[in-house]
Amino acid sequence: MTEGQKAMSWALRTHALTVYPVLSNQTYKTKNRLNKTITKYKCRLVVRIGNSEHKGKEQYKQNQEMTDKIYEIYLHYYNKRNK
Repeated sequence: MTEGQKAMSWALRTHALTVYPVLSNQTYKTKNRLNKTITKYKCRLVVRIGNSEHKGKEQYKQNQEMTDKIYEIYLHYYNKRNK
């Protein structure tokens, strides 16, 4: 289990925060498993802490780049908690 996954587990277990993607209206083309070209929407990340929501400005493709950024956000808040 990576540090990002541990931080995500902590956040979801304690209900401290939630990070989730919201589709934007910008698209990109990619290939699926059958090697067919498909169109996907880019996503913006929303961080919900308590009753407040913070919507990010960056747009991410729905791939490992977005997953890494989500882990980075969880890790940031996890490390802040320990101080």
